[in-house]
Amino acid sequence: MKEITLEMAEKMLEAAERWAALAGYPSSIAVVDKAGAVIAMHRMDGAGPMTTDISINKAFSAVYSGAPTLMLARMIDPRMMGETLGSGGLGLLTQARLRLMFIPGGNPIRDGDMKVIGGIGCSGIPAGVGEISDTTAVQAGYAAIYEEYD
Repeated sequence: MKEITLEMAEKMLEAAERWAALAGYPSSIAVVDKAGAVIAMHRMDGAGPMTTDISINKAFSAVYSGAPTLMLARMIDPRMMGETLGSGGLGLLTQARLRLMFIPGGNPIRDGDMKVIGGIGCSGIPAGVGEISDTTAVQAGYAAIYEEYD
């Protein structure tokens, strides 16, 4: 797998949407390529209007940083400042024309050689309301393509 195709993106959207539906929260899910350009995006019926841009920017952020947005969120957590991991995280806040999202729910997509080839982002599932989150929805989307394509 060297790049994310539309077929792959659609499979990821379907899997992530199933998890969002299980959580009971309409969400927006976006899949981007290795440059952060949108390949496919879907806003479920009833999802909030801001979820569209947030899901795209979460996917972009995962590609840009090469890390899940959960890790970016931890990097700017004041409890992580100092000599620990993330001590320079605040410097990221002004990068990428202010498109970086420091909110969990974005994952990079990697090929078999661990190169980032895209990203997936979800927005719409409130944090702390159950076992399913934006992060678990994107992980389901991310996992959906690996059995068939890798």
